[in-house]
Amino acid sequence: LAQAANQLLNGLLEGSVPEVGPVGSVMDRTGAPLGAIESEYEERVLLDAHAWVIEQGLPEGELGYQLVDEATGDLLAILDLAWPDGLQEGYSQPVALLIDEGPEIERVVSHSGFRFYTDVDSLKRYVEEEILATNAAA
Repeated sequence: LAQAANQLLNGLLEGSVPEVGPVGSVMDRTGAPLGAIESEYEERVLLDAHAWVIEQGLPEGELGYQLVDEATGDLLAILDLAWPDGLQEGYSQPVALLIDEGPEIERVVSHSGFRFYTDVDSLKRYVEEEILATNAAA
């Protein structure tokens, strides 16, 4: 590091600065974040599931939710569809719908305290059996 600094300072003293090529984005160097909506089919599935949840009188979710490490501010993953405050805001745990994502993102999401589903039918069962049933009993 000291050698590079000296080389730069000597170059400035002599009136020349070495050319530096493009560095690239941070994401290129550290690896792209996990998750993303990658096809029109996946987007349609997510939009249909989102509309169904709203029809049940539940809060809107967030498409492409950015899951961030609260301690560092680092982007951990992009969740296909998420309810970070839960489907019963403030009463139930955060929920995510992950379509065509791998086990690595599932680990990150689970470790972050999210309950997640990998298909729409499972999400609907959860909503009907646990969220709507709880709301009806209250």
